[in-house]
Amino acid sequence: MSDGLDRMSVTVPSDLRTALDDVVESGDYASRSEATRDALRAFVTEFNQQTGLAGALSGTVVVLYDHDHSGVAEAMTDLQHDFADTIIAVHHVHLSDHLCLESIAVEGDGEDIEALLGRLRPLEGVHHVKLTVVDAEG
Repeated sequence: MSDGLDRMSVTVPSDLRTALDDVVESGDYASRSEATRDALRAFVTEFNQQTGLAGALSGTVVVLYDHDHSGVAEAMTDLQHDFADTIIAVHHVHLSDHLCLESIAVEGDGEDIEALLGRLRPLEGVHHVKLTVVDAEG
């Protein structure tokens, strides 16, 4: 191994590996490892931007999930009730036979928004959670 690099093993679905290989074959990356390192850097940066939230914030949480996964739709509804003081609107879109996208407008204390994110991310059937915070003062 090169200096400062550690080896790790990651198990991914075959369609994700194929998509990664397509990115590498496009010529922007020399190897799967290089592309994976770049993706992990982006993930860590995004995750860190969504933690340690404080103060009054406004924004949108976008959630992509498989509504056919057992219990995920009910869990999403339960979270909307549990965070009724933070969630100000929800827009639900059916992207395909099984994928749903919810855009959840949030307003409130950063710690409450972070708590919502912390409950959304581990839900079985949720594929992606992304917070965008806007400056509502300007």
